[in-house]
Amino acid sequence: MIIEFVVFIGIMIPVYLVYKKYLRNKEICDYFPVFIQEVYNNTSTGMSLVDAVKKSKNVNYGCLTPLIKNMCLQIEWGVPFEHAIKNFGKKVNNGFIDRMVILMDKVSQFSFDIGKNMGEIYNYIALTKKLERSRKTELFPQLISLYFVFFVFLGIIFIVFKFFIPYFETVEILEYKNVFTHLVFIESIFLGLTLGKMIENSFVAGLKHMTILCTITFIFVMVIF
Repeated sequence: MIIEFVVFIGIMIPVYLVYKKYLRNKEICDYFPVFIQEVYNNTSTGMSLVDAVKKSKNVNYGCLTPLIKNMCLQIEWGVPFEHAIKNFGKKVNNGFIDRMVILMDKVSQFSFDIGKNMGEIYNYIALTKKLERSRKTELFPQLISLYFVFFVFLGIIFIVFKFFIPYFETVEILEYKNVFTHLVFIESIFLGLTLGKMIENSFVAGLKHMTILCTITFIFVMVIF
């Protein structure tokens, strides 16, 4: 069990680091609509897009705040707005946000009614986020169902190992122990990743579920075996 524990900890450390980065990116995506709303509110008063962006830096946007302040600092130093906002998009490194940044760039160059166009961008982002939340809500029962199926799977493993396997020879017991251990860990890994892809459309998001399931599996193996 010592080897399994060391391997388990060794796997969880990089998983934690990857998932921590994912959470940072998720927080940036969650705060981006707040930033757009602030810019929209500013432009609705007749303010130019550049001034609206510069004024918005005074609001707290979590992990997004340093990137926005950096963009505003570039503008204040004389960097053209289109270059500053493109640099912002590159640093955020998110496909959806990058597309919105391109729209903002086009609005700054060609729009005669910046407030209206920023409102349309904000409404589109708000609708996208609403659909994402609706999708998660609808799929939540499926999440609970798959967790329940996983516990049923562990229950079957428990019954088989405790009430059927002991009647076999000792060597076979050890062989079945290894098979069941590998089986439940493989199930935990792939089910966790599948849940992340299904609920949040990201395998990286599944690392959270994978960690939970692997921890349950590890405790299960320690107690049963």
